Formats: sequence, C-alpha cells, structure tokens
Amino acid sequence: MGKKSRNKKEVKLTRQAGPPATLRKRACSRSDAGGERFWLWLVYLSVGAAFLTPFILSGKFYFPFVGPKGLFLMGCCQAAFFAWLVLAISCKKYRPRWEKVLVVFGVFILALALSAIFGADPSRSFWSKFERMTGLVMWLHLLGFFWALIFTFQQKEIWRKFFIFSVAIGAIISLMALLEQAGVKAFDFSQRGGSTLGNTSFLGSYLLFNVFWAAYLFFVSTKWRERIIFLSTIVLAILAIYFSHSRAGVLASFGGLALTGLLYLAFKISSKKARLLGKLVLIMASAVVLAAVILLYIPHNPVYDKFVSMATKSRPVNWQIAWQGFLEKPIFGWGSENYYLVFPKYFNPCLYTPACGSEVWFDRTHNIILDTLVANGLVGFLAYLGLLITTVWSLARARKKDFWLFAVFTSLIVGYFMQNLTVFDMPVSLLMFVFVLGFAGFVNLKEKETVISPSAKNNKKAWPFVITAIAFLVCFVWFVIQPSKADYYTLKAISAQDIDSRIALAQKTLDASPAGKYQIRDFFGERFLLDIQQNYDKIREQAGSKQAVKRLLDFTTQMLQKTITESPSDYSAALRLAQAYNMYTVFDYSKLDLAVQYSEQLLQLSPNNQQSYWVLSQTRLYQGKTDEALALAKQAITLEPQWFQSWEIAIQIAQQAGKNEEVQQMAGDALALVLPDIDKNPDYLNYYQAAVSFYQTLGLNEKAKEIAQRAVDHNPVEWAEEFKDILTK
Repeated sequence: MGKKSRNKKEVKLTRQAGPPATLRKRACSRSDAGGERFWLWLVYLSVGAAFLTPFILSGKFYFPFVGPKGLFLMGCCQAAFFAWLVLAISCKKYRPRWEKVLVVFGVFILALALSAIFGADPSRSFWSKFERMTGLVMWLHLLGFFWALIFTFQQKEIWRKFFIFSVAIGAIISLMALLEQAGVKAFDFSQRGGSTLGNTSFLGSYLLFNVFWAAYLFFVSTKWRERIIFLSTIVLAILAIYFSHSRAGVLASFGGLALTGLLYLAFKISSKKARLLGKLVLIMASAVVLAAVILLYIPHNPVYDKFVSMATKSRPVNWQIAWQGFLEKPIFGWGSENYYLVFPKYFNPCLYTPACGSEVWFDRTHNIILDTLVANGLVGFLAYLGLLITTVWSLARARKKDFWLFAVFTSLIVGYFMQNLTVFDMPVSLLMFVFVLGFAGFVNLKEKETVISPSAKNNKKAWPFVITAIAFLVCFVWFVIQPSKADYYTLKAISAQDIDSRIALAQKTLDASPAGKYQIRDFFGERFLLDIQQNYDKIREQAGSKQAVKRLLDFTTQMLQKTITESPSDYSAALRLAQAYNMYTVFDYSKLDLAVQYSEQLLQLSPNNQQSYWVLSQTRLYQGKTDEALALAKQAITLEPQWFQSWEIAIQIAQQAGKNEEVQQMAGDALALVLPDIDKNPDYLNYYQAAVSFYQTLGLNEKAKEIAQRAVDHNPVEWAEEFKDILTK
C-alpha cells in the first residue's frame, strides 16, 4: 500500500471514529465546572417542571384548564432557555450548531411570523387568547425550549430519563382519568372529561405521546421488570383514552402501533421474503390511508359519512368555510388565531339546525391541514410539512443503529398528524411535539459531533450574565406575570357585587396585559349586558340604578369600540356593541344613531348570519320602522327556514305591529315545518319549544300541551322543568 493510500485510509478511519472523546466532551474550565453544573441542572429542572404542566389548573382563572397551563409552560420555557443561554455564553460546548430540524423549525416560526404580519390581526396572532394559548408568543417560547433541549441534552441517557419521567406522569393522569370515568367525585375536574386536561380530545393528544414513548422504552430495555412496567403504562394510557371516548386518540394509538409493527416487518425481520411482504403491505396500507384522507374532504362517500356520524355534522360545514377563507388569502393566510374573523364572513346559516350540527361559533377548523392553510397559507403549510418530513428523515438516519427509535418515533409522528385531522393542539400537546423535535435534532447532532478547539476561550466577563438576567426578568414579567394577572382578575370583575367595583376591576384586568384582550372584552360585554337584561325591572324601580347602569354601558361600549378600532373584522365585538347600543337606547334615546351604525355594520361583516338580521330588526323597531323590522326578520327566515327562532322573532314583530293575519300565517307555516322535524330530531329540545310556541300563537293550547307532554315523555329527566308551566295550567 502506498503512502497516499495509507493517508487516505487513516483519514477515513478518523472520520468514522469521530473526534476524540476529550474534545467532544470539552466543557468549561475547571474553575467554571461548578457554575456549569448549576446552570445545566437548572435547564433539567425547568424541562422537568414543564412536564408537570398537565397538572396545572385553577378555578380562579378565566379558563382554568388552558390559561394557567399555557402561562406555566411559558415560564418553564423561559427558565430553560435563559439557563441554556448562560451556558452558551460561558461554555463553547453548549453553543448552537448547524442542525436540520432546528433550521426547518426556524423556517416554520418565520412563516408564522409572516402570516401574523400580513394577516388580518397581528395582535391576535401574537398573543392568542386564554382559551387556546397557541399564538406566536407560545411558539417563540417553544423554539427557545427546543434550543435549550438540543444543545444541553447531549447524552441519550438524559433523553431516556425524561421519557421515563413523562411516562410516569402520563400513568398518573391516565389513572386519574379512569377514576373520573368510574364516577369518583374527587377526580371529576370537568364536565367534558379529560381529567386535568379538561377535554377528552386534549387528554388523547397528550397520552398519545406517552404511549409511544413507553413503547420505545419497552423495546430498548433489557430488563424484564422494566419492560413489564412500561407495558403496563401503555395499557393504562390506552384504556384511559378509550374510556374517555377520545376516538381520535384511540385510532391514532392503534394505527401508530400497527405502523410500528409494519416497519418491523418491512425492515427488521431476518427473513428476506417477510421483509418484502412487509414492504408491500406498508405501501398498500399507506395508499389506503392516503385515499381515506382525501375522501374525508369529499362529500357523500363511505369515509366522509362515517366521519360525520362519529364526529358532528358541523365539521364538514366548518371545513367548507375554512376553504373559502384560504382561497381569499392563499399565500400567508389570515394569521394564527384569526379564524375567529374568517368564520363569520363565510358563515353558513344552516349551522343553527341539527342538519348542520347546531354549532354556530368556531375558532378552529378541527383539522390540521385546513387550520394551517387558512391561518398560515401555503407558506405556513409547506413549512409545517417540511418540519414533519425533516423530523422523520432525521429519525430514519438512526434506523441501522437504533431501529426502535426510527420505528416508534416515526409512527408517533404519523399518528399525531392523523389524529390532528379531527382535533387541534393545545399547550401540553405542543410541549410533547417539540420535545420529539428536540430528540430528532439530538439524533442529527449525534451523527456529526463537531470538535471544540482546545485553545477556545470561555467567556468569564460578567456583563453578558447581567444582561441575560435582566432579559429573563423582563420576559417573565411581561409574558407570564402580567397575563396571569389579567386571567385572574377577569373572574374577579365578573363576581364584583356593585357596578363601580365591577368597572374598576374590569379596567384593571384590561390594563394588566394585551394577552387575550379581545376575548376578555367580549366576555365582559356578554356578561354585563346579560346582567342588565336580567335585572331590568329592578333597575327601573330603584333610584340611582339607571345612572349606575349608564356608567356600565359607557364602559362596555368604549371597551368594545376599542376592539372594533383595533380589529375591524371582529364580528363578535360588533354584535355585542350593537346589542349594547340597542339596550342603551332604552335608557338614553340619543344612542339610537350608534345602534343603527353598528347594527348595519353586522350585515357587512356576516351577511349570512341570522343574528345580524335579528339585531338590526330590533334597532328598526326602536326607530319606529316596524315594516322594515319585519322585513329583516323575514330575511333571516329565508336564510334558513328550518331554524325556528327566526320565525318566533318575526311573529313577535308582527304581533307588535298588529298584523294578526301575518301572525297566523307565519305560525301555521312554521308549524308545517317543525312538526316533521320533531320526528326526524326527537332529541332536539328547541323544536318542541318552537312547536309549543306556535300552537299557543294560534290559540291551540291543547295541541301545545300535547307537544309538551310528548317532549317530557321522551326525556323526563332533563326536560320536565322546561314544560312544567304549560303542563300544570
């Protein structure tokens, strides 16, 4: 062998062996070792605390299940990120390096930022609301969390310990969910189930990750006792998902585990024929799943019909609205969290009826593809797909060294994506997803560790640490403490006994933070107007009450006008504002012009929504324009004749106008529609109520009693009180 050949061979062997361990693991100088350990452990503690997020909830907050979790998670992300930043400043070992998942994750965050900037409302996209906590600010925190993970978790054993920790927490949550389903009151956290997650879908999303992490630990463990424990946690989690009725979670869990088995058959089994068969089955299964996903969006086929029967009839209608929104802004989308503005614009009036699910407000499409397209456009959707593909590609690189890492985590990503075709992410599921991204990034970095020069000097200056500490305090106060105050004071304001205290606390809430400001204003508007309406007779009788109510109405209208100024497309705010001025007109007739202005604006924002016509018809009544009011009410009927509240409103207006013939005609026409619908939808209370009302309008009280009795016979437990008055007359 020649000299050149020997040199080439030595270089090749050196590359295969990687850099010397002393260089790969070089950290701070010995004098800094204690400080390094402190900050490293602070990262570990922060990440560990983040995994406790599922336990965080408080009835003292506006949304007890989501807001506290999101704020707690952001605090953990900040602690982990800034602790890592200190390490990165002081030790070369922890500084950023090129890594594919990190780059693509950064591109995805950039796409979210661009969609926010070019979207309908950047503030809404950035801050989100306490009900969701998934705006750009959360994603920026998760990006910082991701950086802390991949540049400090530098040994596989560390990842394994955190997987075990999360699986243990998941086992506790699973047990609590099962006890909840068994009827143990101490574990009854929410009417919607889901244990401390507050929703069965969110529980399923969270436990899905723990199922696959436990599966990975099961396959790589060499001790039979550990394997029994991990297998037990898998069974426990799947039982919790199943008995909590999280259908998407069940399908994703079993589908993902089946994919793991197919990957084993296709790539790991020793027999060549079996591997060939496995690959063929894998290809066919992938084709079937892909076809099913496509058919999910095409009406009137077995997949579509089965989905509608399992989910709700409103989902496909909602998807059609989302598609229209995407077509209007296809490049960067409307911005994250702005579907709340898209939905009213393309509202389908059939949503009020059982035929379309009877759900009339959506802020999500409940589908990851459409959610991303409408919120972030094609740019965001391609970035998201790129992130998933890059993650799977990174995991695939480890197939020969650690097959189970590749098979289990690839199956998890696929199962997670398939599950999100019918549900959406919340802070806890995003935490789990980003941890998987971090693990994939670690796998990439492990494949190509870089040499740290022995002569590299570590930073010992004090000023970078001071700046880092100040940055952490500012971020913690602005993004965690102040939003926590706003969330906390929201319920305080609602529970205040007198009007002036209520106004003061509401203002204190809104001054605390811009986080969730639109939803809080809307919530205040709804509750304040409802309280005035319910106490209207008392207000008229008590001296001085009118002035107090005017102060509350002034505060409410000014608050809602801020929303309209900042977010002109917010239909909900415009609706509350029009209702507020309609109510204000009763106390101060000079407000009528404003009532007209905002009531007419509703038709521009949501021309197919019956509520727009109802509110404007009320305004026309205050103007004394009875004929116009009745015409508007009839237009609402035309939008969707099967929604009988529109008929009732039109009948009431006709009665006020003294048009008895029209009253009789409309009541008869409405009855002809509602009676067959009761037979089609016997579980729908509103149809019985409408039929009773129409019979009473026609003076057929005995018929009204018959319908009322029929309703009570159908559901005596829940409906007896609804029809008590008419049945006892």
